[in-house]
Amino acid sequence: MDEPYEIRSEWFAVRSYDVDPAEHLTLPALCNYMQEAAGIDATRLGAGMRQLGEQGLAWVLHRMRLEVTEPARGGDRVGVATWPRHFGRLVAERDFDVHDGEGRRLAAAASRWVVVDLAARRAVRLPESIRSLPVGDRAVPLSADDGPLPAVEAAELERRFEVRRDDLDVVNHVNNTRYVGWAVESVPDAVWDSHHPAAIEILFQKEARYGESVRARTRRLDGDTGLRFAHELRGPGDRLLVRAATRWEPSP
Repeated sequence: MDEPYEIRSEWFAVRSYDVDPAEHLTLPALCNYMQEAAGIDATRLGAGMRQLGEQGLAWVLHRMRLEVTEPARGGDRVGVATWPRHFGRLVAERDFDVHDGEGRRLAAAASRWVVVDLAARRAVRLPESIRSLPVGDRAVPLSADDGPLPAVEAAELERRFEVRRDDLDVVNHVNNTRYVGWAVESVPDAVWDSHHPAAIEILFQKEARYGESVRARTRRLDGDTGLRFAHELRGPGDRLLVRAATRWEPSP
């Protein structure tokens, strides 16, 4: 990269197809904005999906923690600032600061990414060309968490989803935002009627494949930290694909 690295924001107009019945930006749509901004920034750094694809490699999201301070609404303009925080031997860390036109924070996220060999479908060491890239010099908006996510031993609610072609991305991989949507879809209807998802922590473990059936299993978590749920997505043979936890707040 020839020019000094600077943190930039990508701007998105919240369209009618990005909001729920309460006109709040949906969690999958917000994740799509963040993924798009991350792709643009990685390409600017010389390590985008197309550039890695020439080496038979691709970025895959491993874990993400996202907190929504205030849900954006239809018609708003949302800025997504994102920057790499750290490049390790196996994992790249990337932060996100989602804000409005006045700089007020709407959401923040911390994420961890791995590079996979597309032929072997497994993670590999980060290439030296990536590990030597500059990182953003900015305060961390949200700390990452290495702790285990709660299991769903006895599901209170379960839904099934078929993996469609529309769910696949450019490397024939189910887009990570689809898993987010499937997880929160399995929250009881009564919660959706009065609350919105204010936080999600999600860990990606295995990939679903085209034509497979995915089961989203959910149970409510006990405790005094608000309305919280544990989620699991499982594929054929009870293969664990994703584990997640969400927190819900009363809708404004």
